[in-house]
Amino acid sequence: MIFAFLFLILPGLTFAQTGKLYRGSINQKIKITLYLEGLNEGTNADPIIGSYKYDKGKGYILLNGHRNNGGDVSLVELPSVNFTGTFLGTLKKNKITGRWISANQKENYLFELTEVAANQAQLSDFKNAILNKASEFRSY
Repeated sequence: MIFAFLFLILPGLTFAQTGKLYRGSINQKIKITLYLEGLNEGTNADPIIGSYKYDKGKGYILLNGHRNNGGDVSLVELPSVNFTGTFLGTLKKNKITGRWISANQKENYLFELTEVAANQAQLSDFKNAILNKASEFRSY
């Protein structure tokens, strides 16, 4: 199911939309930067795609999810073909707040992200990370 999403929908999403960049932290300690596309689509059934990275790290983690009518967001992280955690939060104006929960549910932390202005290089880096992860998954 995830693979069908990545291969059929991903190329159109990454080139047809403009995304939003968020900065914040998990557990008030782990600084992250997160990029999402699909937050402003016509219906809340539309998929959200994105990527994020730890500010002290180099690698990107793919995200995909959805938003409901109440502004609740569910984003599943996919550093590989197996998911490792989920962001469950609420989008209000320019902030996303909620909980990050590990796949085994043994760890969960509050997170808070605020939308920030992004330059073209940052947007390009995050979009390329999405495409690179999709290409990586094709080899599985």
